[in-house]
Formats: sequence, C-alpha cells, structure tokens
Amino acid sequence: MIQTIVLMIALLFGAAAYVFRLKMQINQLQAQLITARASIPTAPPPPINKNIQLEPIALEGAGQALKAPPTTIQATLDNLKQEPPYSIPLGWYKAHNKVFLQTGRLVGDINHILISGQSDAGKDNAALNILLSLALTHTPQQVNFAIIDGKGLDWMGWQEKAHAWHVATDPEQIGDAMARLTAERQRRRAILAEAKATKWDHYQGGDLPMLVVFISELLLLENAVGSKNLTSWLNAELTAARAFGIRYIIATQNASNFSTQWRSQISLCMAGFQPLDSSDAPNTTMTAKELAERKLVAPSKLPSPSNGAGGVFVLVQSGDGINVRTSLISDQHRDYCLNQLPNLPKNDLHIKPKMSIDNDHEVLANLLNIGLEAVNAGATPTPSATLSATGRYTASQSQESAALQKTATRSADPFLPSNHDRPSATIALPFEDEIIPFTEQRRIIEAARSVSSRRQLCTELYNTTGGVKFTWVKNVCDALGLLQTTATVGK
Repeated sequence: MIQTIVLMIALLFGAAAYVFRLKMQINQLQAQLITARASIPTAPPPPINKNIQLEPIALEGAGQALKAPPTTIQATLDNLKQEPPYSIPLGWYKAHNKVFLQTGRLVGDINHILISGQSDAGKDNAALNILLSLALTHTPQQVNFAIIDGKGLDWMGWQEKAHAWHVATDPEQIGDAMARLTAERQRRRAILAEAKATKWDHYQGGDLPMLVVFISELLLLENAVGSKNLTSWLNAELTAARAFGIRYIIATQNASNFSTQWRSQISLCMAGFQPLDSSDAPNTTMTAKELAERKLVAPSKLPSPSNGAGGVFVLVQSGDGINVRTSLISDQHRDYCLNQLPNLPKNDLHIKPKMSIDNDHEVLANLLNIGLEAVNAGATPTPSATLSATGRYTASQSQESAALQKTATRSADPFLPSNHDRPSATIALPFEDEIIPFTEQRRIIEAARSVSSRRQLCTELYNTTGGVKFTWVKNVCDALGLLQTTATVGK
C-alpha cells in the first residue's frame, strides 16, 4: 500500500513537470503559428483589364444567358468590387441591351447551392468560378474550402493553398472527409456556444473563417458510403451547417434519385441541361411549365452541351430565377489564378491540427487514472500516449479548449485512444445523436471489449451482419480505431 502511494505521488509530480514543459512548448508553437499566419500575404487578384468589351447578345434558346461571357476572371473580379463580402459570381446575362453579372451572397442570401446538369454542362467550371473569386477577394482567415472531388484530377492544385481546409481527391478519402466535416461542425457549435453567439454571423472571435464545401459529384459519395448513410449525413449537415458558417455547394448530374429532405435545405438551384422534362422539377423545384410562366428556360429545354452550349444554367431561388452562362476558365487561366493565391506555410497547424490541452487539472486527472490502471496491471504508464489525442491545437487555444470541454459533456473524460484495446465507458462519443443514437454508440463501445471482429460485434448486438446496424458498428469503430486500427470511416 505504501509503495503504491509513493508511486502515485511520484507520478503526480512527474506529470506536473511534464505538463509544465508541454505548456512551454505549446506557447512556443502558438507564437510560431501567429507569426506564420501574419506572414500570409493577401492574395493579389489578376490585373483588371478595363478594356474588356462584352457583346450584349443572348445565346439562342437559352433565355437571357449571354452568348459569349468573358473567358477570364478579370471582369468577374471587377464586378465583385462593388459587392458586399462573401459575394459570388453565378453567371452572365443580357438585359436592356447591356451585359450583367448575376451574383449572390453567402451571408443573408444563399445558404447551400445545388449545381446539376449532364456531363459537360459546366458544373465544375461553375464551382471553379465561385471558389476562385472567393479566394481572390478574401484571405484564408476569412474563407476556407473543403473540396471532395473523388475523380482526382480537376482540383489537384488546391492542396497546398492556404485557403484549403481539406482536399479529398481519391474515392477512398471520401468517407474520412465526410467524418471530418461532421467533426468540424460539432467543434464550431461548441465554440459558438461558449462565446454565447447564436450563429456564426454574430461571432466576433475572428478564428472561424467561413468554410465552403464543394462536392464535385454526389454519386461518388453514395458509392463510397451507401445511400442511407449519405442521406443521413446530408440531412444532418445541411440542416445545421449554415448556423456554424459552413456552406455547401453540391454538384451532381441529376438530383432526381436523391432524397428530397436534404434538398429542401438548398437555397439556390443552378440547373444545367437535362435530356428529360421529368428532371426539371427535381433539379429546380419547378416544372417546365412553371419555369416558362416566369419566362425561364427549363433544363430540358436548354441547348445541349454537345452542341457547344456548356456553362448555361437556369438559376432558381425562392420561386424566382434567371438564365445565365458562366465564364469558361481554361486550365491555363486556372493555373494562373491559383498562382496568385498564397501557399500553405509549412507546419501551419490550422490546416492539420495536432493537439489541445483542455486544462492542467484534467490532464493530471487523466495521467493519474492511467497510472492507477498501469499499477494494477503491473505495467509502466506512458504519459505521452495519454496526452496524444485530447483534441486539437490551434492559435485560439482557449476557445478550442472550451469547445472540446463542451463536446465531451456526453461523457466524463476526453477520448483516450491509448486505451483502444479496453474501451472505457467514459470515451467521448464520436457522432451526434441525430446520426447514431448515443445509447447505441455506448453499446457498441462496451461490446467491443469482448469480441474479436466487427461482424461478431454486430451479430451479438443486433443479430445481423449488414444493413444500417452494421454501418453504425463500422462507423463507431472507425472513428475510435476499435477492432481494426487502420480502418477509415466510411471505407
């Protein structure tokens, strides 16, 4: 008994010294991070050519959509100079024998965007116009991007840019990217709650840039995680994301076969060519007749991209709309614009966060708990492993710490991955109740103690090895590294 007490006292003093050294290192990292961020230059836009002349001629069969919009982003940036922050270009049109750029705003106007249309309709190009314009008119501290491509080619140049929060360019990365976005939404919610801000628009902290998420082809997400999982994820994320400063731009060839629940959260439909009139309503919220009554050309009536009419869309928002055509950005001009954007500084922790310490008392308590387990098991405790995953470390450490404490209120202690082989009942639950019920997450974690595989776990809990229940088991185990430490969420 005396030996145990002496060992515990030694552990306590050793832990205190370790935490002191760790805090010194954190202070140094904070100073380096602040210096690195301050050194990020404001992205200079390409020079504006004041002599650009646009012909006020509409494309035949495409309503007011301009026949020949500008082929560079210069004219777009010139127009956006007159617009409020977070304004985006949506396309060019003719009215009153003049040329205009239709714009929208991601604050107080547009929440989420659905871009649809057959192959070569110009979906990625429309999104490229939006993202490049935002990046060239806002700093990385004002706006970040999460890009889920899956095709692996069109967005490769963004990975090393300071505006890029996360870029997934491989089908195997899709599930992980979705899980990251859910975690980021939860993190932001906790930060706003701690700051007593009812939504991102009212937050004054300055450390939560708007996060614009672009999904290049929704069908790839469905193939990666399954229809039911995708629907649940979209329902949860699109419903809540707006309040936390997250905006989604979702592209797909045809939204007809996807759930109507998440589509109800779409503020703006940007619909390109469709071969059948039955696709008009799912992609615009209105039938061809209703669109025609508003003097709009429906997707099924637009000129086909195979006839050189790419980039033509009908925009529909709150029962109103207009036909537009987006600028075609060549690969060469895209590369030029990307070169104007600041690169990600090496070791910039806001893109790849490492660690966060909630507070000294909690760290010491965790060390002490692991120390007691080690003594009982006759092993030597490893403090560094205990401290390795309490969450995130960023420049705004105090707010992040409070946020992590909020996130962990579902359980008594932070998630301790060093104890994966014996999952504790106090592990923080990885998913919101709306995605996987808390009670089921706890059952899965507890049952993982006594089984050797996920299928065995699913069989014992639910008497099945497939369906939604197995997806619950797989996602919880993936998130916590249980039973298969190399698994990837959704893989």
